[in-house]
Amino acid sequence: MATAADHFTVDGYAFLRLFDKKKLESRAADKFQFRPNDVVVASFPKSGTTWLIEILKAMYGDWGLLKVGHSESAIFLEEQTLYSSYLGKIRQHVVETINIDDLPSPRLIYTHLPATIFPCQALKDKGVKLIYICRNPKDVVVSQYYFWKAFIKGAYSTGSWEQTLQSFQESRLQLTPWVRHVGDWYQKGIKDNVLHVTYEEMKEDLPRVVDKIAEFLQRPVTKEDIERVVTTTAVDAMRNKLSNLAFVDEGMVSEGENPFVRKGTVGDWKNHFTVAQSERFDAIIGEKVKSVNRNIPYQ
Repeated sequence: MATAADHFTVDGYAFLRLFDKKKLESRAADKFQFRPNDVVVASFPKSGTTWLIEILKAMYGDWGLLKVGHSESAIFLEEQTLYSSYLGKIRQHVVETINIDDLPSPRLIYTHLPATIFPCQALKDKGVKLIYICRNPKDVVVSQYYFWKAFIKGAYSTGSWEQTLQSFQESRLQLTPWVRHVGDWYQKGIKDNVLHVTYEEMKEDLPRVVDKIAEFLQRPVTKEDIERVVTTTAVDAMRNKLSNLAFVDEGMVSEGENPFVRKGTVGDWKNHFTVAQSERFDAIIGEKVKSVNRNIPYQ
């Protein structure tokens, strides 16, 4: 399972050792050459990142994207700037476009970096726009458990459900503490070129969220565009689509597993938490959420 040896800490956040600690400490991500019309999706891992990226891809067909397998992918900022080396197993099929400077604009980028480490100055200096997606942390930790469980052959493991939950609460999982990650980003708003959306509101009324995103990006969408987004980004459609996207080497994932799309539901935590686990989670994390921002989804 995940142990202290699997991580190091920078700026109070836990990072897996696939990151280069010196690059993080020297803020190497600040050297990324953003363009004025770049759009960034930011999130704590397993908060709906992949879904939001696919929604943006469905909204507009002119993104500069990486060619991955039989599909296309947004640029992963950490992979470009902070990893200790290019991972041979993860996203190894990026073969058609390696140099992101050759991609046309607008480019679609994503990151899981905390606001204190992400190069936020680019949002002001270059006019880059960022969309931060947040999700109920109880569903996040369930999704994290199944995500890492899908990996095999010595890949990172978070252990049993009970061990994963404990590690999340004790800030021993990748990019925890969750409350601080979300809280730091929620300090930024429209004046900072940051739009906040939640997984839950997307599930409840996706057309309304699409309209909100289009207004933020100042790129109008039609009724037909919205209908296409709703149809092509439904869970089953996403699962079929992403099964053809070579995120990871086949030898790292259990047969038949797709770690990037599972149930796609709200409230699945109720099928995993015991009453005692939920109460402890509320005491450790839930009480802190209330003081961060009332718009953060929590049950």
